Amino acid sequence: MPLATTATAAAALLTTASFASAFVPTTPPRAFRSAVAARATPSSHESPPWAGSLDPDANLVYMDFWRHQQSLLEGELGARRVELSEDMALQTNEKMGARIASAEYETDDFRKIRMTYFDAGKKVQVYNSLWYPRNDLDAPVLGIDLLCFGGAKLLAVIDCQPLQPKGDATFRPSACTSFEKIRAAYPSLQGKMSSRFYDEDTFFSDAMLYGRYEDAAPVATDVLPALKEYMSAYLAMIGRTQRSEGSEEVARVVSQQKEYDQYSADHDPAHALFTSYFGADWADEYVHDFLFDMSERKEKEAVKEVAVA
Repeated sequence: MPLATTATAAAALLTTASFASAFVPTTPPRAFRSAVAARATPSSHESPPWAGSLDPDANLVYMDFWRHQQSLLEGELGARRVELSEDMALQTNEKMGARIASAEYETDDFRKIRMTYFDAGKKVQVYNSLWYPRNDLDAPVLGIDLLCFGGAKLLAVIDCQPLQPKGDATFRPSACTSFEKIRAAYPSLQGKMSSRFYDEDTFFSDAMLYGRYEDAAPVATDVLPALKEYMSAYLAMIGRTQRSEGSEEVARVVSQQKEYDQYSADHDPAHALFTSYFGADWADEYVHDFLFDMSERKEKEAVKEVAVA
């Protein structure tokens, strides 16, 4: 989700930075090394699932989510893993004790399923995933954003995100019921998203799972089981969705996913977090070439003018 994130984003899409400002370094890193160059710490160049954090005193709060999704994709769904460049697959900044790893898959029903885990020890833990249906499937995307700052500020956002305006009859009445039932079963995930970064009427559903926590206990008792149920309901919905045969319908889905990516890239507060740990150039590339690869980069001068205004 733009989230991300959740969406996310919210989601994928990282979805909010309301906790993040206190844990983002005030100056950008003077040096960071790619997955090839960062070899000093044995675990710093390994792909997830990881056994432990770069900080031996920190927990990988959301690694079970990576394991569950990877097992589902490579097992039940028979997903094909897409090879990523080394820069996109893994980045580390050993001086700041941070690393970020990503994976991408595709199936007959999904053109892109991406996963990201960001480990910065006790400062930051993030898991983000986004599922894009094939262009001949007129269906929502699934956004997952799980964030932990300082070990005591946690945010969970999971949403079946419509690509139509809120209230559009082509999605909501037919698809929301099962997700609303899941939401009703988990009171701690019935929160409301802040409008600080996103408009809740744009690419977000009324059945969003949204929870804030002060400790990690609900991650295992509420968030993980809710995610499993939500994902199962989403896959069942995709299985019921008829494929479009007309070129106009396919073109409309492509256009909607592109608008989603552009909105997400423009609003996602995670860019600042990535910049602080891995540099602006890498953050730009990661956001536009991996997270939201249908988005277009804004001219830097235009961005500066908006910031000044």
